[in-house]
Amino acid sequence: MFDIQNRRYTGNKFKLMGWISKLIEDNCPNCHSFFDVFAGTGSVSDYLFKKYDRFIINDFLYSNNVIYNGFFLNEKYDNVKINNIKEFYNNLNINKFKNNYVSKNFGNKFFNMNDAKKIGFIREDIEKKHKNNEINDKEYYILLSSLLYSFDKIANTCGHYDAYRKIKNIPEKFVFDLIRPKDNDKLVEIYQKDSNKLSKEIKADIAYIDPPYNSRQYSRFYHVMENIAQWKKPKLYGTAMKPKEENMSDYCKITAPIAFNDLIQNLDVKYIVVSYNNTYDSKSSSSKNKITLDEIKTILSNKGETKIFEKKYKAFTTGKTELNNHKEYIFITKVKPEIKKEITYRSPLFYVGDKYKLMPEIKKYLPKNINNYIEPFVGGGSSFLNVKAKHYYVNDIDSYIISIHKELFKYSNFKNDFFTKIFKIIKKYNLSCSYNGNLVPEELKKQFKKTYYAKYNKEQYLKLRNDYNKNQNDILKLYLLLIYGFNHMTRFNSKGEFNLPVGNVDFNSNVYNSLNYYFDYIQNIDIRYYNMDYKDFINSLNIGKNDYILLDPPYLISQSEYNKLWDERHEKELCDFLDKINEKGIRFGITNLIYHKGKKNSIFEKWSKKYFVYEISSNYISFNNNTIKANSKEVFVTNYGKAEK
Repeated sequence: MFDIQNRRYTGNKFKLMGWISKLIEDNCPNCHSFFDVFAGTGSVSDYLFKKYDRFIINDFLYSNNVIYNGFFLNEKYDNVKINNIKEFYNNLNINKFKNNYVSKNFGNKFFNMNDAKKIGFIREDIEKKHKNNEINDKEYYILLSSLLYSFDKIANTCGHYDAYRKIKNIPEKFVFDLIRPKDNDKLVEIYQKDSNKLSKEIKADIAYIDPPYNSRQYSRFYHVMENIAQWKKPKLYGTAMKPKEENMSDYCKITAPIAFNDLIQNLDVKYIVVSYNNTYDSKSSSSKNKITLDEIKTILSNKGETKIFEKKYKAFTTGKTELNNHKEYIFITKVKPEIKKEITYRSPLFYVGDKYKLMPEIKKYLPKNINNYIEPFVGGGSSFLNVKAKHYYVNDIDSYIISIHKELFKYSNFKNDFFTKIFKIIKKYNLSCSYNGNLVPEELKKQFKKTYYAKYNKEQYLKLRNDYNKNQNDILKLYLLLIYGFNHMTRFNSKGEFNLPVGNVDFNSNVYNSLNYYFDYIQNIDIRYYNMDYKDFINSLNIGKNDYILLDPPYLISQSEYNKLWDERHEKELCDFLDKINEKGIRFGITNLIYHKGKKNSIFEKWSKKYFVYEISSNYISFNNNTIKANSKEVFVTNYGKAEK
């Protein structure tokens, strides 16, 4: 009989389970549930089956899902019936068989021709018995799993189905044997889902993660097992007789670090256990890992305290590739307990004057029910990212800022494409990227303790800036200039050239997380972007009583670059305009500075006395020195009181 580990499978951890099990036992105490996120053969869950009360077992391959159901599904079955069917299959008279789907496509390739005829007949017979209710679901999965294990044992391959051995006279040796199902009184949940999506739905004590790390797609490696398990009989192509591509994993692409970070951030568990092997230095391009050790360590460390364990281990390789000094790594992360407080989301533009840190205070004074949310000075957008409304209308006179917002909106349903392109640009210009492990050398950090990013990135940044100025249609380059530039600003000279110097920052996890949230947020809202003067923008809208205008204009008495074109005339015009808005019964709220560094905004202070004024803790950052919080008084003014909200 077959036990669950009796398969030839890339990355099978069965031989390492003694070591892995002990590490989990020693470092993950008081746990009762185990989430096997990329279960593969299922041998990890099988090995730990007596240790936990609840198991969640998942893999995106259909054949693996069949096997999990065969071994773990908690349903009664008739053992006598199963053994009688086994005897029937092993006594088939091959001379009576015609060619079938398996023999036509895989005979004299992956299997001896007679063996292929038997496999095809048995697969069809199992399907027929299930449809005719001769066998229940558990019996169906046991028989189908047994077929998969039986033909895998004799397949004419070197351990996977990416190719078959080019030999003549393949020996006939197929024998149908049964799997040994688990005696199961535990709660076992079996899924065939995208792991990143499932991670948002599952709560458990331990998540064990062993994803594919290189470009070898498992759905292509094991296409024969997938094909026979699904039994859709698709048209096949190429020497290896593969169907059209499906179930292609992001973990086998350049986007792997993005997918991994997304998975880790969404896990609701006490402990995360990650298996990793260091094939990153492999000479085979298909074997090179898409995620580095440093990337995994950085991503896990952001989630909690992480320990790393290693063990020398001879890697499974199906070709001639030699993996010298190969090691298996186990990362165990104790997840930081979440502080239960309302989360404030930051714009991925990190714009100067951004209200990210002020939004928790401002939200106290916002109406509870907003139909149309209107923001005439949107800037980076941290305000609208933290306000709930039915519809959003956002505007800025800065066409470059609006072009970035529109570009991000364009990628909202294709964020992996966005990150792929962004990381390619970063790599092309050899900019540091602390998010994915492209770090500044330690020597430079020691030499320039506060400005090492600027020192490292200066020449590369200037090259990027120069290339953008040659083609200002490339908005992704503009976005990176904003991220890597001084104080995250946009600044252009009289010739229309971007001329901001390099900043002491790079693309880090904060940038990634902000982008990720922005994409997810705008997917689910009705939003429109405008590039107009604020008065023209507001006048162009049909604004009702259930709508709301939130204003964050340039501050008259601050020194930020974008405030230099705002003078007393503009301040008076804004105040007069808002008085007219108030007369129409339209609700608004506006932020501004009353005092700052010895200066006073008398125009706004006098005007604000007509309305409701709330002092808010200032997050103002000086353009000239972003480490100093200036001595200032910042206020939020509304034309409605608390009782009217």
